[in-house]
Amino acid sequence: MGNNCNIKISINFCFSRETLVKKYNDEKISNIPIKDIKKNDYILTFEGNEKIYSKVKENTRIKGNFNFYEFKLRDKNSNIKTISVTKNHMIIVFGKEESDVQFKEANKVKKGDLMRTLDGIFEVFEINQVKLKNCYKLVVQQGTVLANDILIGACYFNKDESTKEINKVLNTAKISDEIKV
Repeated sequence: MGNNCNIKISINFCFSRETLVKKYNDEKISNIPIKDIKKNDYILTFEGNEKIYSKVKENTRIKGNFNFYEFKLRDKNSNIKTISVTKNHMIIVFGKEESDVQFKEANKVKKGDLMRTLDGIFEVFEINQVKLKNCYKLVVQQGTVLANDILIGACYFNKDESTKEINKVLNTAKISDEIKV
């Protein structure tokens, strides 16, 4: 791979229709169901410790019945967050060491895996398979999306994958505890 490789990154998300994302409009941030997000809207994403208001390139409703994985997460204070994604959706998770950050397909996430939220680290304590109608594929210009306040995303690279670019996305999972929206 040469120094001038052409990396194409698109961030893809396949969520249930009621998943909330943070829309930026008129200098305000609102939680909006993904089904109501339109092309050219701006939503909150993160790159590393930096908040970015990223332009939505597309939000496609895919009709049909889909098998979703519903993850229930809990922090050390027993606060609970839930997210539902399709089985092949890539999720940022990390192990017991904060430096052990990786992508996993939803169907490979296990109880005990950790995910980053705006409120800190949450542990997966329950996984259910549910069948839901329709799913939404959200493509943003840049960054990793917060869905139901969980830092979650998928990154697809062309055949000229770059370790530097992959690490940039994975480092997003390590957003600072001082960042608040």
